[in-house]
Amino acid sequence: MTDKTIDTKPLDVSELLPCAGCGKGMMHGGNIHFYEVETRQCIVDLANVQRMHGLEMMMGGAVGLARVFSPSNTVAHRLQPERKMFCAECAMTSGTPVAMLAESSE
Repeated sequence: MTDKTIDTKPLDVSELLPCAGCGKGMMHGGNIHFYEVETRQCIVDLANVQRMHGLEMMMGGAVGLARVFSPSNTVAHRLQPERKMFCAECAMTSGTPVAMLAESSE
C-alpha cells in the first residue's frame, strides 16, 4: 500500500473571499473545509482553426503533417484566471457541484 502525503499551501486570512454561492463566510456552517476554485475562460482562434482544418484537408487528412506545415498551432487564447471560493454547503448543493470537480480521477 502506498502512503500518500498531502501537499498543503498556507492560506492567509487576507486571501479569504465570501462564498461565491451564498455570499457568507467560508466556515459559517461549522464545516472545517471549503473550496478554492480557479477557472480560466478560453476563446477559440477561429481563423487559425479554419486555416489548420483547410491544411489538413489539403494534406489528405494527415493531421501530423499539417501541424508541421502550419504557421501556427494555436487553437485558443487563455484569458486571465478567476478565483472564487465556495463554502462546503454550496460546493455540494450548487448547480455545478464544486466538490465533484475537486475529486481525483484516480
